[in-house]
Amino acid sequence: MKKVLIITYYWPPTGGAGVQRWLKFSKYFRKFGWEPIIYTPSNPDFPINDDTLLKDIPADLTVLKTQITEPYDIYRKIMRKKKTETVNQGFFLIISSNTKLMQS
Repeated sequence: MKKVLIITYYWPPTGGAGVQRWLKFSKYFRKFGWEPIIYTPSNPDFPINDDTLLKDIPADLTVLKTQITEPYDIYRKIMRKKKTETVNQGFFLIISSNTKLMQS
């Protein structure tokens, strides 16, 4: 079986749409001859927690976890926010009410 390394920030128990893609890929890759190996942070800072997704992880799946320098901590420091304040997932997209979006 061929191996594929999946590097992802979002992995259960993280919730939300971003985690679904890699969770489902890892669940079904084996049917197509691929053995997934997951590489994810052990200390992610995520706003949504969904423990029900843990049941979808195949029992014998290799999941490698490593501590990281949290990107949201850097954002909080720049914005002078407290460590306990959560960061919205869409915080990079800030559009004022006077901004006109270009249509293609």
